[in-house]
Amino acid sequence: MDFTDSRFTVVHHRNVWGEWVFTFEGAKLCGLRFNATPDEDGNSAAVRPSSVQACAYAGPESEAKVRGRTAQVYSKAVRELNSFLAGKLKEFSVPIKMHGTDFQTLVWEKVREIPYGETRTYKQVADSIGHPGAERAVGNALHQNPMLIIIPCHRVINSRGKLSGYALGTDIKRRLLCMEGAIQNELELE
Repeated sequence: MDFTDSRFTVVHHRNVWGEWVFTFEGAKLCGLRFNATPDEDGNSAAVRPSSVQACAYAGPESEAKVRGRTAQVYSKAVRELNSFLAGKLKEFSVPIKMHGTDFQTLVWEKVREIPYGETRTYKQVADSIGHPGAERAVGNALHQNPMLIIIPCHRVINSRGKLSGYALGTDIKRRLLCMEGAIQNELELE
């Protein structure tokens, strides 16, 4: 989804993980991305969170840019993201609006139903939305996930029970699943 239209408010936010980009349409969150810092060679670096607890407060890039109901939703989204990344929140309640095809939206809604601490396979997701055999299409829809963490695509693994693609890298996927208790230790899905 192209969020450059003037109806969207884009806000950059930093926490101990790095820079996050929130996109709002009015009082609803419709995008959450992570900006990886490039390494010395200019390649996108892997996310390496600090061991420090997520900060309780951080301001947007420009206070003037976020006003009214958007400001309230932004504050809630930041609080919830930081609490989740600190292992203190299991379910997001920030209001969202999904922008995608009917199929993508169906996949994203189903993935949002995966409980904290559990995983599903691409096949299970495909079957649950009435599209058996569409594992690759489910993977493509998750690759287009506009709201990382909020739509917990990190909870989807391959049919062999192994980690596979994730926008923030499989190391972060493993770390998130360990934090949630979906896997016992970081070596379980090697």
